[in-house]
Amino acid sequence: MKVSGFEVQKGRALARLRRCGADDEIVTILARINSLEGFFTTSSCSGRIVLICLPQIGAKREAEFIGKWHRPVGKEEVLGALKGSKSDEIWLLAQSPILHVSCRGLENAKALLQIAMESGFKYSGIKAISKSDDKVMVEIMSTERMDVPLGKDGVIFCSEQYIEFIVSKADFMLERGKAKLKRLYYGLEGIGGAFICKKKLTEIGQLVKY
Repeated sequence: MKVSGFEVQKGRALARLRRCGADDEIVTILARINSLEGFFTTSSCSGRIVLICLPQIGAKREAEFIGKWHRPVGKEEVLGALKGSKSDEIWLLAQSPILHVSCRGLENAKALLQIAMESGFKYSGIKAISKSDDKVMVEIMSTERMDVPLGKDGVIFCSEQYIEFIVSKADFMLERGKAKLKRLYYGLEGIGGAFICKKKLTEIGQLVKY
């Protein structure tokens, strides 16, 4: 039996996932999505707090990570990581969970987006459509994000008290994003096949409403 281009791509993506792994708190969600016919995941993250040094805003390729956590972090951990900064601008970022899912066909993509939105991932949307292999790329992302400049060239411009405040807000955002991941996981129980009926979507929406 001839294997479709979509299935070939799914096989490659799953092989890469087995080889590279994923964040512990997102593994079960990825497994659930990848077990469904017509869906597979690519790059994904459960949400993180990072400290980076970069020459200027937008210089992503030149960025140097001096701290990275996929869990709530304490002020002392952040202060310890800041001691390793010597040059460039220093930023603390809090980033929401993000999942990229390839869907076979627009109906599957719309069904997944509906569940993502009902789970609280309000920034989700369709990123690309490939007509040649009937593939639609969906990005699942939430509103939790914070980018805060802390200093430059090894000099911190704020007090420890302010850093403690910022870290507490970053931790709050991280936990809020992870709670949405749980709602997404249970919402995915209702997906499968080419589409989900409107009645089922309503039931899912009631289940994961926050």
